[in-house]
Amino acid sequence: MGRDTAIGIGLLGLCALLYWQAGLVSVPPFIPIGPSFYPRVMLVFLAGLAVWLIVEDLIRKRGPAGGTKKGAAPPSNYGRVLWAFLVFLGYVAGLDILGFMTSTFLFVLGMSWAVGPRKPQEIPKLVAVAAGTALACYLLFEKYLYVFLPRGLIF
Repeated sequence: MGRDTAIGIGLLGLCALLYWQAGLVSVPPFIPIGPSFYPRVMLVFLAGLAVWLIVEDLIRKRGPAGGTKKGAAPPSNYGRVLWAFLVFLGYVAGLDILGFMTSTFLFVLGMSWAVGPRKPQEIPKLVAVAAGTALACYLLFEKYLYVFLPRGLIF
């Protein structure tokens, strides 16, 4: 059994446990869907990804056993990992001060720059993705799910 298969089986077990636990939440009679609907949808999605991981690992093992050598690994880039961690800390710290919309925009923009390709011509695309992500999260949570997001000084 490969590493990916073991991880996939562990994820399937975790999804099954959490799916069962989500069903134990009491459902008020005036709510048609119930509070366990969205967690269960996400758990089914995660279980599907776990099955995909297992299948890919099994297919990879049955593939041709040609003499494929592992090439030299690319050099480690711990600086980007550190930047990503700092961007995440800045996001958490900025939620109360800047608010959800501004913090999310800056987080997605900063994380895209920290872990993605750092080319100046990519900046407009990164700004568009960050704005779209912040707007989609706002519309989903505030307008559809009626979850109030943190307000800040800017927005």
